[in-house]
Amino acid sequence: MPPATAGGVMEEGRAMAYITLSTFVGYSASSGPSRSSFVRRQRRQYQDPARAAFNYYRRAANAVRSGRAANQDEVALRALVNAADERTKPHYAAIAEGWLRYLGRKSPRLVEVGRGRCRIGDLEIGVSPQIGLRKSDGRRYATWLYFKEEPLTRSSAQLALCVLEQAMPDILPGGEALVIDVRRAKEYQLSARDRERLRLWARSEASAFLTLWDAA
Repeated sequence: MPPATAGGVMEEGRAMAYITLSTFVGYSASSGPSRSSFVRRQRRQYQDPARAAFNYYRRAANAVRSGRAANQDEVALRALVNAADERTKPHYAAIAEGWLRYLGRKSPRLVEVGRGRCRIGDLEIGVSPQIGLRKSDGRRYATWLYFKEEPLTRSSAQLALCVLEQAMPDILPGGEALVIDVRRAKEYQLSARDRERLRLWARSEASAFLTLWDAA
């Protein structure tokens, strides 16, 4: 195991940056000079975790997972909203409404998913889908849930799918990738013709990220 560095690992004498899938998608969704600011903030957080903001979306993910496990989605999400403070309550309410709308009359079963890593050039991305779903047709999905207020763009969703697919042997062998923009009850999957084009684009995004990461 190579020795760790801040925000990366040492490999063959050079530092490889390590980030999460959420960070990579957040970077891709930014544009222009804001990209540099985004990467600078992220690097500070990775080097000093105490700077990181509290991730209250983790509570939402836990509520979604526990509700689906017990087939009591509305009960679990109502409890999430009722326990929230005034700042987080509107966000949790929007998430609850979106998830229940996404489910509708569907009742996908949970499947176990693991954690993995995806390497794109010298960028290593931690991949931790919040939930695994088995739909009524028997197909299994490693599912990454997007909870943020800003709508998830199609290109950002496709980037997340591309990374999920590359990590699939570790997170859900034989499974498929699924991304859900929870607030808007919208799901994304990759078509066969997307894959090669997206692989090249993901590599270019990783290279651009690393340029800004090094400069930060």
